[in-house]
Amino acid sequence: MRWTKVLTVGAAASLGFVAACGAPAANNGTPGGTNGNGGKVDQAGAALDPNAKGPAPEIPGAKKGGILTVPYASTPANMDPSDQFYQDTAVIFSLTNRALTTYVSRNGKQVLVPDLATDLGKQSEDGLTWTFTLKDGIKYEDGTPVKAQDIVFAAKRSFDPDLAANGPTYQKEFFKGGADYTGPYKGDKNWKGVEATDDKTVVFHLEKRFETLPYFVSFNQFTPIPEAKDKKADYQLHPLATGPYMFDKYTPGTELVLKRNPNWDPATDAARHNYPDGFHFKWGVDTIKTQTAILASNGDDATSLNWDPIDSSLIPQIEGDKKAQFEEGPSSCVLMVNMDARKIPLPVRKAIAVAYPFDSIHKAGGETTHSFSPASTIIPPQIAGHLDYTAEAAPGFKMNGQGDGNADEAKKMLAAAGYGADKPFELIYYYTNDDDIAQKVNQVRKQKLEAAGFKVQDIGVPAAERRKLVGDPKGKYNMLQSPRGWCFDWPSADSIIPPTFGTIALSQGGTTFGNFSDAKIDAEIKRIQQLSITEQGPEWGKMDKWLTENYLLAIPDNNDKGNSVFGTKVKNIHNNPNKGMPDLTDVWLDS
Repeated sequence: MRWTKVLTVGAAASLGFVAACGAPAANNGTPGGTNGNGGKVDQAGAALDPNAKGPAPEIPGAKKGGILTVPYASTPANMDPSDQFYQDTAVIFSLTNRALTTYVSRNGKQVLVPDLATDLGKQSEDGLTWTFTLKDGIKYEDGTPVKAQDIVFAAKRSFDPDLAANGPTYQKEFFKGGADYTGPYKGDKNWKGVEATDDKTVVFHLEKRFETLPYFVSFNQFTPIPEAKDKKADYQLHPLATGPYMFDKYTPGTELVLKRNPNWDPATDAARHNYPDGFHFKWGVDTIKTQTAILASNGDDATSLNWDPIDSSLIPQIEGDKKAQFEEGPSSCVLMVNMDARKIPLPVRKAIAVAYPFDSIHKAGGETTHSFSPASTIIPPQIAGHLDYTAEAAPGFKMNGQGDGNADEAKKMLAAAGYGADKPFELIYYYTNDDDIAQKVNQVRKQKLEAAGFKVQDIGVPAAERRKLVGDPKGKYNMLQSPRGWCFDWPSADSIIPPTFGTIALSQGGTTFGNFSDAKIDAEIKRIQQLSITEQGPEWGKMDKWLTENYLLAIPDNNDKGNSVFGTKVKNIHNNPNKGMPDLTDVWLDS
């Protein structure tokens, strides 16, 4: 999913599993043929519990009551379930909207369990049909029953090029006829890629096997929407809730207030609690001021939570007497420096990699090793098949997410590519101009790139607008488009490389690493997807290295870490290692 934290706002939210670390022996082979790796690859730990029942077990000592305030720096473009593929909105929607499956946290690991469905689906012998049966007694916030037809409509709606422009594209690739389908309003009314055979049964018809479909149907695109109550673009103003909370007040770009949903039945829900009376999300806040106030915990700040990276100025506090108010842990996300390969030739992309000031940017952003670790690969270390390598943008210049760039070498590379002081190569990107930290980061980035011989056109826009602008494949930019980073959707690289490097996302109006369509890349993705899950791992690892060394559509930057800063009355904050964020359905407040 798309990564959303503010400084390097772009794309990803993960609902994946905890993965066991799998680091095969170093392998310099190119994609194709056998994996050539004699080392054992540990497979990801994908825990499944198809028999989980509600209600969710009570958390010892938990109390009901109070409002949890969640102020953070980035700003959602909208709150339409069909359009969500972001970390922050995935966490918010976990409170309000249920899907066919979902996750529970058990002993620090995520387990897939039935949500609206009675189990985790039944697969046909040929693998091309999946059937899910709905539980009895599940209602919307207005008391009307949830029907299979509502999930089918929501699934169809996720194909709409306008209503779901930022959503995932797995359905377009795997669902039968999905590649050409454009949703219930613009497409074929009789499309049967997903159908309801009665009020309780949802059937998915596939073009090819999709072993991880039960994971995918946990996404917001499979939260039910009654066709008669869809308001198209305005549906985002108040999507009908099926979870423990519902929209109370929503001001796009500013805030969202949730209150209890009186028609949520905990007996049907194996994953969620409803301890607070409500939640108040505030967007576009100043990170340092917010984190400082929460650590002080006066008034409402004592019942507040912030999930932005901890600012470096506050490290003495969270390493000292405020240690109990800070939680950190791994996330599923890898951050990249994205470049539009349609507009920037490969020699220039390599020059950017040599010039890029990673250290200065992290310093300007107040980032520390509490919030990231340097990266050299597209696939994170915990994914089975991860290949540990470091590519070079030029002889002796490693792409490992470290250092402060080499302006002299970058100038030489630009000159060799035909660019110089009389003919500089212009870099164009959007940055957030209503956030102090983002402005500091941009100032450093611009100065360092200009010192390396580039001309820089930095376009400042409000945070509320930037997410949409960088996600438009026809945007004015030639770098720093969405995705800024990617978080695996389940612990396999088939949820990383195909949606970020394949042509499918571009063909459906989305953005990718490089915004680049290439037949060789698509063919290699198709070849690997036809292998068994066990065989796929090492092949994705080799493709990772091949992509960086031969295409360099994005520069590896860092592996994200999850940070939570919370007030003294906020209890049971635990980092979800697959989201890098806390599970809000487990939080309670101590009055």
